[in-house]
Amino acid sequence: MCERIAKQPYFDMDMVVGQPWRIYYTWNLKLDTACLEMQFKNASLKITNRIWSEMNEYLEQQPNWDAATLLLTMSPSKHELLLFADQGPAGSFVAVPNIASTSNMTPSRKSISLMKFTLKFLQDGQFLLFVDCQGGVGSLSARPDRTPYRSEIETAVAGLKIGDGFPACTKERNGDEQFLAK
Repeated sequence: MCERIAKQPYFDMDMVVGQPWRIYYTWNLKLDTACLEMQFKNASLKITNRIWSEMNEYLEQQPNWDAATLLLTMSPSKHELLLFADQGPAGSFVAVPNIASTSNMTPSRKSISLMKFTLKFLQDGQFLLFVDCQGGVGSLSARPDRTPYRSEIETAVAGLKIGDGFPACTKERNGDEQFLAK
């Protein structure tokens, strides 16, 4: 899935930060009525140091901590990923999942692998495609202050040609339109 997405990269760091992105469609993950949001912010030295102190001993390999780029927080769970720009097309990242602060379990030393993600804007930044390159889980998001119509989501998904997925946040409506679950 990541190779197909990376063929025509379109990613702008300034466009992704700020207001949250609400997930409206997923691949290999069924959310149904759940409305998850992703919030991106620039990775400061304070953020990087905090995640380093919580996660460095659990990682199988270390990222270049000085190259931290973005912090992703998933709501409502508050799960965090620290993203590092990766070699390759724009929007390619390696990530450190900060599971130490949100999990009851303590991982074993050197047991957590770095993750790989691709992010891509679609339709001039109306949608954000976020794909886990190793797990194959993906999501299509939009800003919640501009709820997309189901037809807009379906058009964006069809253009990707990456397979069938599932509508998410299905109770949310735009005007009188309702998102339909498969």
